[in-house]
Amino acid sequence: MAEKKFTRDELAKYNGDGEKPHYMASDGLVYDITDAPKKGISIKELMEVVFGRSKEKDEILKKLTVVGKLAD
Repeated sequence: MAEKKFTRDELAKYNGDGEKPHYMASDGLVYDITDAPKKGISIKELMEVVFGRSKEKDEILKKLTVVGKLAD
């Protein structure tokens, strides 16, 4: 299966509203964060990853599913 590329506008649509999953991007990869709390990842931890303040960034991202790449 080809890897999905997301524009920033497309990514913004995956915000968890309704039946849509919730996605976020970090370092050019797009991650599904819909079930992050079930995986022991808090919203605070996710925001620290997004804003570059997480000391455990790699460990947190390893727990999430990569669903594609952010288009340039």
